[in-house]
Amino acid sequence: MNKVLILTRMMMKNAEPAWRMGKGSGWKTALLYIVIAIGVLPVVASAVVMISELYDGLAPLGQEGAILGLGVAMSSLAIFLFGILYVLSVFYYSKDVEHLLPMPFAPGHILGAKFALALLYEYYTALVFLGPLFITYGVKSGAGIIYYLLAILVFLIVPVLPLVFAALIVMLFMRFTNVKKYKERFRIIGGLIGIGIVVGLQAMFQRQSSGSEFGIEQFQQMLLTQENGLLSLVTQLFPGSNLAALALVDSGTWGSLGYLIAFLLVAMTAVAVLLYVGQHIYFSGVMGMSESVAKRKEVVDTAFAKLIQKRPAVLAYALKEWKMLWRTPAFLMNCSLSSILIPILVLIPLLSRRDSGETIAFIQMVMQKESVAGMSIAIAFAAFLLMGAMNSTSVTAISREGQGFFTNKLLPMPYRQILLAKLFPGLVLSAVSMLLLLAEAVWLLQLSPTFIMLAIVSGISGLIFINLVGIIVDLQLPKLRWSSEQEAVKQNLNPLFPLVIGLMAGGLVVLTSFSLGISMLGTALGIFVLFTLINIFLYRLLVTKGPIWLEQIEG
Repeated sequence: MNKVLILTRMMMKNAEPAWRMGKGSGWKTALLYIVIAIGVLPVVASAVVMISELYDGLAPLGQEGAILGLGVAMSSLAIFLFGILYVLSVFYYSKDVEHLLPMPFAPGHILGAKFALALLYEYYTALVFLGPLFITYGVKSGAGIIYYLLAILVFLIVPVLPLVFAALIVMLFMRFTNVKKYKERFRIIGGLIGIGIVVGLQAMFQRQSSGSEFGIEQFQQMLLTQENGLLSLVTQLFPGSNLAALALVDSGTWGSLGYLIAFLLVAMTAVAVLLYVGQHIYFSGVMGMSESVAKRKEVVDTAFAKLIQKRPAVLAYALKEWKMLWRTPAFLMNCSLSSILIPILVLIPLLSRRDSGETIAFIQMVMQKESVAGMSIAIAFAAFLLMGAMNSTSVTAISREGQGFFTNKLLPMPYRQILLAKLFPGLVLSAVSMLLLLAEAVWLLQLSPTFIMLAIVSGISGLIFINLVGIIVDLQLPKLRWSSEQEAVKQNLNPLFPLVIGLMAGGLVVLTSFSLGISMLGTALGIFVLFTLINIFLYRLLVTKGPIWLEQIEG
């Protein structure tokens, strides 16, 4: 146990928290906390309101315990899906694996430490789902101190079981399949499969919840006759959720304590099974992970000449950044493919509904009104701005290089050109998101050519704005110390800055358009002029102060 704790502490130091800053950066840390609060508070407030309304609706029927059951089950499912990615990253693709293997540690020590590290990451996910749920339920039910003590214990236990399931699945797959030499390709395929599962579940739940009348009489009968009968139904989504929810429903009774003990025993048994199985298959699956496969291909003179053709320095560096985005799985999934997938995923809630045709017809009718034409342009601009903000390409342009960033200081090209080249991929991918979203709107809503042209003109200024903000943020708060590429983009809080700024800017534009009632042309022209002036200021800031900030970056 002592070796497990030592290893866990060492791994935690190597994988520094996303919010840890260097010395002398107190104001940056304070600014980061402010941005996190601004970004998280609306989400938490919405969750609290929704949970409170659900409680008010279910309490008269005696089914309020279903809120806890559903929350725990959905949290467990989310933790399981994220756990697959965390296990791949922490157990197999972390750079410390090849250093730990020769050391005098048993497989159980390394496995236990890596499981503890992945579990710490999962607590962040659990906090987002379970924190508002447990607190709101406790306040609405007037629970005492015993409830909150039990809630803390349940919170600590909930992520264990789904993470064990994820670890066992990944270890078995890595042990009995020959994907180690093709790990980059496997990461991409695995990520796409995970996205497909999430999208499929979302579409299925959306389809079932929109207009379905199946079993409505039986459902009503269950609500009226069975106390907390709904809890048993919703907790079928994930094993063990029922025990966790029942431990809190009647907190303070011997029954709730018994459910908590049973839940704890199930989690401990699952961990024991993981360690036992892992000792036999983990090392076999992780050996050779640093190997790769190269194509044995003879490069003839013409191909070699093409490879070394002369290009302008900015273009050559921008192409290097572009290729790295598409060749590195973590960057591909979180930066490149997100620009394509996010505009497509926003259609799922609409098209998966049974009444999607009526909804689209209603939107078309509203947009045909002259009074809302200007606000439609503002809404389109806000949507494009949000798409650009959700793309973390520019805001991780410095962080993605890690310790290799310092080779930039040796390149025979000005820092100004390096920064402009790093801005290029983010702009292109943001433009792709905008065009995809606009194409979907044209297909569904039959937009006029005038609206399309004005939306593009105003949207381009917004995309330039959000990408300039992103790269300036990364210059100020680069995350260069990471052990896997996943940490550079997934465990980096810098993307919160453009997301919060994009939400605020888009919201202000929509609110202003609604208040003033400006025409479509006036709205588009006003947005373009305003954000062009802001972009000129940010561009001058980047090319004058950016090289100074880049020179001051230290390891």
